[in-house]
Amino acid sequence: MLAGSKHATGLRGKELRRHVEAHILPFVTTPAQYTGGEHNQVIKDHAAMRVKIALAFPDTYAMGMSSTGFKVLYGLWNEQPDIVCERTFAPWPDMEKRMREHGAPLFTLETYTPVGEYDLLAFSVAYEMGFTNMLTMLDLAGIPLKAEARDMSHPIVIMGGHTAFAPEPIADYVDAFCIGEGEEMALEVANKVVELKKLGLTREELLYRLCREVEGVYVPRFYRFEYFPDGTIADVIPLRNRLPFPVKRRAVKDFENAFFPTKQIVPYVETVFERFSIEIMRGCVNGCRFCQAGMITRGQRQRSPEKVIELAKKGFEETGYDEIGLLSLSSSDYVGITDLARRLNDYFEDRGIGVSLPSLRIGTVLATLPKEMARVRKGGLTIAPEAASERLRNIINKPVRDDHLLAGCIEAFKHGYDHVKLYFMLGLPGENDDDLRAIGRLSDKIALARTHLGKPPAKVSASVSSFVPKAGTPFQWAPMLDREEWRRRQGVIRSSTRVKSVKVKVHAPDCSYLEGVFSRGDRRLGAALETGWRLGARFDGWDDQLKMDVWAEAFKQHGIDADWYGLRERKLDEILPWVCVNDTVSEGFLKRELKRAEKGMVTQTCADADKDPCFICDACERSPLFAKKEEMLAAPLAGSARDEKYAAKNWTFPKSTLAAGAAGGA
Repeated sequence: MLAGSKHATGLRGKELRRHVEAHILPFVTTPAQYTGGEHNQVIKDHAAMRVKIALAFPDTYAMGMSSTGFKVLYGLWNEQPDIVCERTFAPWPDMEKRMREHGAPLFTLETYTPVGEYDLLAFSVAYEMGFTNMLTMLDLAGIPLKAEARDMSHPIVIMGGHTAFAPEPIADYVDAFCIGEGEEMALEVANKVVELKKLGLTREELLYRLCREVEGVYVPRFYRFEYFPDGTIADVIPLRNRLPFPVKRRAVKDFENAFFPTKQIVPYVETVFERFSIEIMRGCVNGCRFCQAGMITRGQRQRSPEKVIELAKKGFEETGYDEIGLLSLSSSDYVGITDLARRLNDYFEDRGIGVSLPSLRIGTVLATLPKEMARVRKGGLTIAPEAASERLRNIINKPVRDDHLLAGCIEAFKHGYDHVKLYFMLGLPGENDDDLRAIGRLSDKIALARTHLGKPPAKVSASVSSFVPKAGTPFQWAPMLDREEWRRRQGVIRSSTRVKSVKVKVHAPDCSYLEGVFSRGDRRLGAALETGWRLGARFDGWDDQLKMDVWAEAFKQHGIDADWYGLRERKLDEILPWVCVNDTVSEGFLKRELKRAEKGMVTQTCADADKDPCFICDACERSPLFAKKEEMLAAPLAGSARDEKYAAKNWTFPKSTLAAGAAGGA
């Protein structure tokens, strides 16, 4: 542990709460985020429980309590009569400092129970910039940072979320990763851990049984990476017999009846999103080539309108929120979305409850939705074109038209909207300065479109994020811009708009750069991660907290060229660090999509493929290789990644060899 982190001996529950309230909370910002006691929190008798789970979010309370996945896990585990699940969040630096000074361990909000006393410590992680916060939370909980240093007296540390699809930089600190969707896997993991603990197994044997007996569990200690002299991965060696390779992604097939909590906690303090949100659809049909979420959640599944309306009514009754959010990766692709919005408004309008869609995809449906979305209150319209030129949209496989975008915005202005928020990405493959200047021109056009109705220009907020190549996407091999080029291109965008009501917001290049390093990295980054944390790195996703000098020193101490990890273009025959968990779309499909992007070719959506032959991605039953893939994954490998079965699967992964120049895949 860090100096000054010795825990107050024996304090827990009410005694620990009194200690924290007396010596810590009066001296920190937003103390209410550490107190619990909110409407709909769940408190159970720990002594009567079979499984105790601390659910951890490695960021602030405001961020964690806005996470739908976090809410689902909390509700799912607590729905079981013999499982208790309580929440804990990363303490802000002022809170961490006071906790260390006054010997307070990391505790859960519901009962102030020290996190180290739970059976499971489950991290829900959506963003690589939470890795250092994970180390803070482990340390404050009195749990050894390294997984190999823990024994059966410590909780089993598991991690899920989108970052689990590129797990290696944090692999030394996590016992097991849960790959894929959690509604079914979460219960299986909890029950299996309790079952195996009763057998008196060592921690090593428990984890071995866990990854063999629960589909979707990756235990990194059982896989050894070997490297070529140039630093690229030469091979992955499973260290025990019959280990899954790759670990099979879990996906909920019956999404209609999948668990979704209506009795959600209502925070006392302001959070990022203050609404009752319903996931109406999972997966995406569009195949945007930069989008990790769209690729790793294939295929698309919808909840019926009747189920959505039922959840909305119950959620309103249980929480009292005045806004219902309809969530998915592309809500406007929900079949019958306009009718669903109308039916929800018919029920909620007289109650003063608004219905919102956080982001709309450009298309003809955009011209029909604003009327329904504005019936109760007229907020801002949020649209994600991602690129401002149609040429670049074709490259990223988001072939939307400017005239559809303008028509939708004009329709919104007719119904009282006066603010449009646009999301763009900077640094996409194939981008040039004309594409950057197009962001300003398009934003200006949208603002001025409102003047055609005899009204002042609309307020337009253009939010421009930095493209980071993500695992499991066609662009996972693409290079990433360096920080100086990002800054230059941001300047081009800022100078491209002429309308005063248009505001451009860009993301800090340093944060995006660090995200790229850790989202594309391998297990060798783990030592630098810990060093950066020990040198003071915390909340790296927050511009005012990020310490790039600390990271420069951490990388230097371990001889790591961060540019090599973050910026370089990967070779198509290179074994990528996420090979152990790369089980969604096939590598052959990703490579074909990359080639089509280079030619500016558009690939039809899965919805269009209902009429025409689909571009096989191997993620669903429509693929002729799907059955073969299932058969292979049902027979886990023994021995090396050079195993004959592994080599036969080169439609999914590059063939691994220890000879120079690894052979390519599909």
